[in-house]
Amino acid sequence: SVTSVTSVAPGQRGMKTIQRAERAEARGVNGEEEDTLSKARKAAKVHLNALKEHVEEAMEAFHRLEGVVFSAAESVKAERRALIEESIQAQSERKKAETELQAKQEQLQREQEDLRRAREQLELERRQLEKQRALPVAPTANVSAEGARAKPVEAVLQKVPQSLVPGTPTWSPMLMPSRRVIVFGGFDGTADHLSTEILDAGSMTFSSGPTMAVGRSGCAVAALDERRVLVAGGFDGCRSLDSTELVDPVTLKVIAGPRMGTRRNACAAVRLDAKRLLIIGGSDDSSELDSTELLDLERMVFSVGPKMGTRRNACAASLIDSHRLLVIGGSDGCSDLDTTELLDLNTMVFSAGPRMSTRRNFCATALLQSAGGKGTLLVLGGSDGSNSLDSTEVLDVSKLSFSPGPGMSAWRSGCTAAPLSAEQLLVVGGFDGSNHLDSTELLDLKDMSFSAGPRLSTWRSGCAATPC
Repeated sequence: SVTSVTSVAPGQRGMKTIQRAERAEARGVNGEEEDTLSKARKAAKVHLNALKEHVEEAMEAFHRLEGVVFSAAESVKAERRALIEESIQAQSERKKAETELQAKQEQLQREQEDLRRAREQLELERRQLEKQRALPVAPTANVSAEGARAKPVEAVLQKVPQSLVPGTPTWSPMLMPSRRVIVFGGFDGTADHLSTEILDAGSMTFSSGPTMAVGRSGCAVAALDERRVLVAGGFDGCRSLDSTELVDPVTLKVIAGPRMGTRRNACAAVRLDAKRLLIIGGSDDSSELDSTELLDLERMVFSVGPKMGTRRNACAASLIDSHRLLVIGGSDGCSDLDTTELLDLNTMVFSAGPRMSTRRNFCATALLQSAGGKGTLLVLGGSDGSNSLDSTEVLDVSKLSFSPGPGMSAWRSGCTAAPLSAEQLLVVGGFDGSNHLDSTELLDLKDMSFSAGPRLSTWRSGCAATPC
């Protein structure tokens, strides 16, 4: 029994040892788990704190952004209110300006109507004065009453100039002087003018004239009678024109005229006689023209006219006597021309005319009455293809030969000319090679010298002018 007790004790001790080891192992495992959980809790806490900080920062950023958005919205509202107020103010100012403009337009219309009536009254008084001049002069004391009665009125009227006889159609190839000159259209370097200007020969000042329906540079102008001036063709800034306009120099009213058969820019216009007007040459935007058109002044209808021997754009033309017309210079599309052509008004056939000493494109011309009663044609300025010209040439109509004329004070291509009196010729506008001109020059026909004339209100090259 002692042996058995002794043998059992060691086994029990081993079991206890094993159990203790297992309990220790269990305690170690539990400790490790507790350490892991503790570390996880700490890590989670750190993450939660970081997340909380991020959330707080995000909230702060949101609040800041909300403030910015609110401020921007308030700014937009304020700007919108300001724009609305400005729009209301602008509409109010616009209505006020429109009201003022309407009032000014009505005032201008009244002034124009008053001016029209005054012009009509002046025209009536002028005609009455002409009638009085046309009446026979009372017989003097040394003439018997019977002789005076026997003398027919017709004999007296024969001594009166035909231009003063009422009801008698008058016409002369000479450019007759007038109290006024109207300048039409032209180009200022930016736009083709539809405006006109009127020169009063008494005060030598320009004032605004009637307004045309379209802008016209390179147009042609000719007086049909005392109450009609024809403005033909030209260029409106986009294309050459086939339209015409009629201007009443007394009332200053403008109406549409007959339409030409061809578009014509930089053409010439000449009244041939009491029944016909001729439009000459020009350009139709495709080519230079050698064609002409005849205007019947009774029916106011255009028909085909005689053809020239050469295409002539930007030519000049003038009657040189009662049965011949001279077309001067221009461009044929290849070069500027020094040639001229003569039109016989009886046969309506062109033939070669005298040659100038200089090529001249966009020149001006005027037929003058010399002291001896002979016609003298003056050709002014133009371009020779390289430069604008200040030179002139004088044509002796009887000999059909050109000679140098007086030099102008400025180079002038695209100028125009009109007589002011029996002693003065007005040269208007043009282009000097660098600038479009608002200047004019006066030619003294006695000593054939130029001097400065009145200034236009705007630059005008390619303009046209006529006395009225």
